[in-house]
Amino acid sequence: MYHLYSRRSEYKMEKSMSMQRRDFLKTLGTITVAGGLAGCAESSTSNEQSSLDKIFSFADNKVPMNAANLCPMPSAISKAIAKYNDELDVDMSGPNRTRIMALKNQARNDIAMQIGVSGDEVAIVRNTSEANNIVVQGISLNNQDEVLLWDQNHPSNKVAWKVRASRMNCHLRHISIPPDTNSIDEVVEIFANAIGKKTKVVSFTHISNITGFRLPAKEICRAIKKKNNDIHIHVDGAQTWGVVDVNLLDMGCDSFSGSAHKWYMGPREVGLLVVKKHNQHKIWPGVVSVPWGNEAEASVVGARKYEALGQRDDSAIAALAETVKFHNQITTAGIDKQAKSIANQLRQKLIDIDVPFVSPHNSNFTSNVIILSAPQETRMELINNILNDAGIILAPPGGLRLSPHIYNTPDHVNRVVDAVNKHRNFLG
Repeated sequence: MYHLYSRRSEYKMEKSMSMQRRDFLKTLGTITVAGGLAGCAESSTSNEQSSLDKIFSFADNKVPMNAANLCPMPSAISKAIAKYNDELDVDMSGPNRTRIMALKNQARNDIAMQIGVSGDEVAIVRNTSEANNIVVQGISLNNQDEVLLWDQNHPSNKVAWKVRASRMNCHLRHISIPPDTNSIDEVVEIFANAIGKKTKVVSFTHISNITGFRLPAKEICRAIKKKNNDIHIHVDGAQTWGVVDVNLLDMGCDSFSGSAHKWYMGPREVGLLVVKKHNQHKIWPGVVSVPWGNEAEASVVGARKYEALGQRDDSAIAALAETVKFHNQITTAGIDKQAKSIANQLRQKLIDIDVPFVSPHNSNFTSNVIILSAPQETRMELINNILNDAGIILAPPGGLRLSPHIYNTPDHVNRVVDAVNKHRNFLG
């Protein structure tokens, strides 16, 4: 028994978190669902907003609609991080650190179950960029090998490959999707037809952070594997993990990346790298440190070798286990449904006021990342105007980017639409 952490306090915290989860489920049923799933009124009451405030602590004049970059954590997760930090400051002994870090393995295994892989295929890294770069820099290639990239990839899955190619020869080729593409079959065919005899890697972002275009990842993976099963497929899931009901066994990719601080609504500087067992020998970590061991071969099991970074934020990693519980309570499918509902409301209202879009309207390719056309020179002024007028936090990548999540309400939607309409002269 650890003197600073009684079973009584453990029980009180767990009971508190359970109550918050139940409150959140009720809240989601009355707020987020109201605009789409249940067909109720599109405005939330003060009581409903008050209930939401118990789960998330953001102020009404600083409402996040930027899940594509950073999500607020549920207050219970923030409190868990603070609690673990306090406990470590009081007692930095090996037994106490081991107790807290055991939660990392719990989170790893629970996440693995959520996404359809084994715990030995999951590495808890810092973010999507680090995960992408482990694959980019660690996979074995020679100067005859070709890497296919989607031209809408995030820089950590595009520019990083350019850096790799510049110092270790390999050939890069980019795949483009015409804006008038209408069917999933067309997109799949574009990828499949790009495969050549020298293609060794295909790396693409599941949902583009600069257009909001959602690729049919499962269909693309199947088409590629049908042509050549040895091709390594990496999927950047930064805009997917936490908001899309993803099953990697069903998707069929060889590696996958994500960030907990985005749609997963979890701790900052905590990310995910999945490498299937049959590919782990092909990808080497960029950093070798604790807990790798003292020999050339890793002493840790499976994908854990990609975590060998030395000291990390133990408290944030431990709180990931609480984040997983939070998701399991709501369910990934439930989050997917709720987030789509509020995003669809926002998209339709913006269509109704006839503003120019970057992101697609075709339901085959839409996502919760909605981007309006806004010139670079006026983009930040527009974002600041919407913040001042509506209290909504947006982002500039690709245009005016709006990425609502389950904590956003129909009222938030109406506020941002009114502000966009007011300042539409800033749009392209």
